[in-house]
Amino acid sequence: MPPSLTWAHWGADGGDLAVAVAKARLPHPPGFPTYLLFGAIFLQFPWGDPAWRLNLLSAFSGALAGGLTAAAIRHASCSAFIAIIAGLSLGFAPLFWSQAIIAEVYALAALFSAALLFTVLRPVPTWLQGILWGLGIGVHPTLIFLAPLIAGKNKSTLCLVSFALLTVGLLYGPVLLAWGRAPSPWADLSTPLGWWAYVSGRLYQGYPFGLPLTFWPRRLLALAGLMVRQFTPFGALLALWGWVCLWRNRRSLAFNSAMAFSAFSLWSIGYNTTDSLVYLVPALPLTILWMGEGLKALAGRLRKAHDPFPWLLMIIPLLQILSSWGKISLRGDRSAIEWAESILRKAPPAAVLITSSDPHTFTLWYVQEILGKRPDLVVIDKDLWWHKPYREMILKELGMGEEETQFDELLNLLQRPVLEVK
Repeated sequence: MPPSLTWAHWGADGGDLAVAVAKARLPHPPGFPTYLLFGAIFLQFPWGDPAWRLNLLSAFSGALAGGLTAAAIRHASCSAFIAIIAGLSLGFAPLFWSQAIIAEVYALAALFSAALLFTVLRPVPTWLQGILWGLGIGVHPTLIFLAPLIAGKNKSTLCLVSFALLTVGLLYGPVLLAWGRAPSPWADLSTPLGWWAYVSGRLYQGYPFGLPLTFWPRRLLALAGLMVRQFTPFGALLALWGWVCLWRNRRSLAFNSAMAFSAFSLWSIGYNTTDSLVYLVPALPLTILWMGEGLKALAGRLRKAHDPFPWLLMIIPLLQILSSWGKISLRGDRSAIEWAESILRKAPPAAVLITSSDPHTFTLWYVQEILGKRPDLVVIDKDLWWHKPYREMILKELGMGEEETQFDELLNLLQRPVLEVK
């Protein structure tokens, strides 16, 4: 893990999440209420700064997701050894691993995805499955894409959906309303319309399936290459073979898991941002289910050939480690914090820092508001100025009321030194 906040592995949002958890204010939409609750627990730990503790939450979630996925595969009639190899293959998949060491929501989302996969393969009460699903959606709304996997297995669909909806309603309703005690740059939940604009992610409505169709073939090829890189070419072939084996033996599970994985994939492909691949992280336990079936089939053939099969299969996680360790490890990464500290050192007293990118804005928020450095400064993101809740929060902080003010007009009125951050 990095020692604090990081920009690596598409972790720019970590600063916003850390400030939201530490100051009990709303993060960027749609709110991630389950993450906020888990984050508040981990912030009570006595080690490291708040960002490090949230990195630890991701590491804990990633490790437990690997263990639950292995347990799920064990209950799918695989040997314990194969289940362990499959769980390790999830943990060492570069995309999964990268999200399991930074302050982001995706490792925790993968934990709930793995937990739900476990409930599909092992009978549990319907109400418990519904609550787990609702909590997962509270980590990230894309976990609704697990619907084919969960509802396809459950005979009490109405009960399942009722408990899931009740949990989601409590999380995105009372929990978020109670959480947002501090002024937030992202939303004003004082009206039903403001609440709905926030939890529905209206701020980002242009991104889902906003990628022009001409770019879809390239994204599809990139997705195929990504999956090969996650599990090595050998592991990816085993996953495909495993899905075929699952289709022969448990057709409904093969179909439902493929439908869920396809939903995550389409969302990731169509989402018009450069980091949309992270939406695949909660889908990776499904591919490990298929890999487990492929490992089981391969192990059966190796046994017949009288080969020392168990240790041959360890080549997949070993190759993952060897190929990814240097790219994934962030042990000494302090670049984000050092950048922010250098900016704050240069800023004159009572200055206004003008930013225009999420990494810069969120990191300055974190260093100033959580680490307590240079409270005399005001950070203003000019790209967020058009967003009314953000504009009102800044004007209130500056003691200028809530009247409509253009950005250039504000700079003329402030009579403070202005430093544009690049």
